[in-house]
Amino acid sequence: MFFPVFNCYSQRFFQPLGRAFDIELQGKIIKDSIECFSSIKPVLYSEYKIDTIEKLKFPLWLKKHFLEDDFLCFAGKDFSLTVNPIFNFVLYNDDDLSGGKKYFWNNRGLEIFGRLGERLHFYSEFYENQARFLPFQDSIIRLRKSVIPAGGHAKAYEGDGLDWAYVTGGFLVDVTKNFRLSLSNGRCFIGSGYRSVILSDLTFPFPYLRYDLKFSKFYYYIIHACLKDGVFAYYNAKNLQPKYSSFHVAGYKPLKNLEIAVIEGVIWNNRKSSGEYRYKPKADMLLPVILYPALSYGFNGENSVSLGYDINYSPLKFLKIYHQLNYAGKKTEKDGSETKLLSYQYGFHLFDIFSPWFSFLKTHFQAEQTVSRSDSPEQATSFWSYCYPITTPFFMDKNSGKETVVFFEAEYQGLAAQLKFLERNSSCYKDFTLRYYLNQKTKWNIFVTYSKHDCSKEFYGRDISEGYLSFGLSMCPSNFYYDF
Repeated sequence: MFFPVFNCYSQRFFQPLGRAFDIELQGKIIKDSIECFSSIKPVLYSEYKIDTIEKLKFPLWLKKHFLEDDFLCFAGKDFSLTVNPIFNFVLYNDDDLSGGKKYFWNNRGLEIFGRLGERLHFYSEFYENQARFLPFQDSIIRLRKSVIPAGGHAKAYEGDGLDWAYVTGGFLVDVTKNFRLSLSNGRCFIGSGYRSVILSDLTFPFPYLRYDLKFSKFYYYIIHACLKDGVFAYYNAKNLQPKYSSFHVAGYKPLKNLEIAVIEGVIWNNRKSSGEYRYKPKADMLLPVILYPALSYGFNGENSVSLGYDINYSPLKFLKIYHQLNYAGKKTEKDGSETKLLSYQYGFHLFDIFSPWFSFLKTHFQAEQTVSRSDSPEQATSFWSYCYPITTPFFMDKNSGKETVVFFEAEYQGLAAQLKFLERNSSCYKDFTLRYYLNQKTKWNIFVTYSKHDCSKEFYGRDISEGYLSFGLSMCPSNFYYDF
């Protein structure tokens, strides 16, 4: 109890994937022309401010750490440690507010991050959850044998509820000014959109080793990972063990407002010729050479190879235009025809477009379209089962899918109005949220949301149109994708 009377500045190296944190950083990268590659997330970025210690009286500490800063922060010359609670409490009601059944989500945990010396940084997050999901969400989760999107397998909780937990964390070492090495168990995201067609954060947390190299305007990222099948591995472990993967990203930033990257992804075959599971990866996985797997194995060999690119351009200080493409070979249909496994995305993001006239108003407007033709989830070698290259696979058709996303947010002195619209082949989701940020740094907020979900009988077997009102209290550094 003696420590909290001190206040210190805390800095993050692992920027959270949570949308509220990410769009703030993305806007800062554009406006301040920060020299980092913004499409590979988590972005490893710090303002390099020096930790300071200041004594605060208890009443001032309460105000500071609940409303302005991180919850607990300890610092010395050679270390800093920050601790924040994680929670996301949501209570739902249906259209008629009958209260016949209470739908809820009770998420709580702990976030810890800090540094040791000047070169070693660390973080960890723990999540414990209980929920009774909305009917349309629950039916999809039950279809997937009670596996929560990005959360893993859940056990029963009070009859028809679900209970699950998971942990993420990692270390980062600044080896040199141009070379960083991180070892983590968590998630990654490639792209600048609300979705990704290469790798998304809908995956179950996986262990990975990441190298970040920077040479002037060139960037080279390498990710060696052990991906876990988020749905099927729990029930068919003999055939669907974890798979090793490699991602090579060669980026170039010829201008401060233009980023170009070529991205190669490989999911390595996890079976020996005898059919036994391969517990150790092939040596080829460790070769840090982009295009070597594609040239050596092709797109339809024993290893699943994908090749794509990601482009971001900011012609104005308040505008980002982005485009992404991913090609993963061909799939042979039952009739003998071949289908190209091609996905692409294009969109734009406007930041604070009214600031020249209303400097007090923060705004975000984002619109994108994602088109995917991917292999079916039943295929053990598929990117769908391990990488979730589309963050909403549940409503994508087996052979193709199209999704349009529109997101708008306006914020004034902590009070924010948010509108989200998602339209897919056979469903439509939209919600309107009023949110008040009690703490802008930790994104602690209270909110009320009205969401509407429409789905054709193509998926459910009957037409569905449902609306829900929800109330909540949230402080969470991660994204949750339950808008399928």
